[in-house]
Amino acid sequence: MKTRTQVPSEVKRWVMFNSVGAIGIVVQLCTLFLLTSCAGVNYLLATGLAVEAAVLHNFLWHERWTWADRPRVPGSLGKRLAWFHLANGALSMAGNLILMRVFVEAFELSFLAANLMAITICSMLNFLAGDRIVFRAARSAKGGPNMIRNSYKAPGSALFAALVFTPAGPLCAAELQPQTLQAWQAAVQNTERRISTELSSGKGFLALDFQEPAAAARERAELLSGKIPVAQVTGAHRAGIPDGMIHHWRGSVLIPGVPLDFVLSRIERPGPEDTIQEDVLESRVLEAGPGHLKMFLKLQRSKIVTVVYNTEHLVRYERYGAARASSSSVATRIAEIEDFRGRTEREKPEGRDHGYLWRMNSYWRYQEVKGGVIVECESMTLSRSIPSVLEYMVRPLINKVARESMTRTLESMRARMVRAYRR
Repeated sequence: MKTRTQVPSEVKRWVMFNSVGAIGIVVQLCTLFLLTSCAGVNYLLATGLAVEAAVLHNFLWHERWTWADRPRVPGSLGKRLAWFHLANGALSMAGNLILMRVFVEAFELSFLAANLMAITICSMLNFLAGDRIVFRAARSAKGGPNMIRNSYKAPGSALFAALVFTPAGPLCAAELQPQTLQAWQAAVQNTERRISTELSSGKGFLALDFQEPAAAARERAELLSGKIPVAQVTGAHRAGIPDGMIHHWRGSVLIPGVPLDFVLSRIERPGPEDTIQEDVLESRVLEAGPGHLKMFLKLQRSKIVTVVYNTEHLVRYERYGAARASSSSVATRIAEIEDFRGRTEREKPEGRDHGYLWRMNSYWRYQEVKGGVIVECESMTLSRSIPSVLEYMVRPLINKVARESMTRTLESMRARMVRAYRR
């Protein structure tokens, strides 16, 4: 007598589904790697072929294992395979191709990182399609459609919870830990010590002067041609700090046809037009004195998710002769706003928010040269950490956002200074 196949629990079926999917990911990534790296196939065509290989692999395992308990209509294997291609296969194919193009061309991720992110996004929809369409029980089977409806609720909820409440989830709160703050302060001290040494050195003044001669010459040539070179700053803190991440970038721009005295006059006595830009919604001077001022800025970050902050900054500036100067800006207060412009708008407690921006320092150098003023900005920010399993996928996107933000800041400053000087 044929033994009745045991019906797995909802959780067990979800685990089985993901086990098959995990192996399918390996099949897809290996196929993609072989086609792009070994056979030289275009990455979009290679993605399509890799997805098809994974689809066939997954169908066979789901047919014989994940949903083996579901009663089958005799002779319906071909129909199920067709439905699997139309549901899971078409979803994976379209989803992977669209998302690959977005992640590779818009966010400049590597092929493999983009593919992993696309797979993750499509996984829940694939499970629902397989459970409710492809491998659904025959109408005469005990439990019928009700069993199908119930079977996807727990896994779907579990995936949603995993996406939302994981430490990298966009809705999960974070708290700035003492060890994170201590590591940040150590990194800041090291950076400020280096900057102080460079500013007082007789060998140069700008940070680019302390690179290898070839790199320094290349960056200076880019500046004088109107480009805005931006690079990530390496250092001991780049290896990681406990429960946090330090983002350290440097960029420079030439403000053409403007003298240093004019640039400094706008920095020492800023008006609203000197600070308002895409990322700054509101600004005002809270206090001003010889060599320093205190400012309020309402900042908005909206590349991935939109977050608004009330911030206060202590700005100090110093001259080094007729052609050189420096300034620093240290955020003394950063409060994330909840329900911005809503009926319940309020500030979250500092250090107990989403953790996207906990600390922010910037260090500026100004040097008058033939043709204008070179402005150099070195920016350090502190945010929550990313789980190591996600960092490979998320880090390129974070870096792209940081690079674009630095470029936008320097472009805006150049445009404001030139416009104000010509008035």
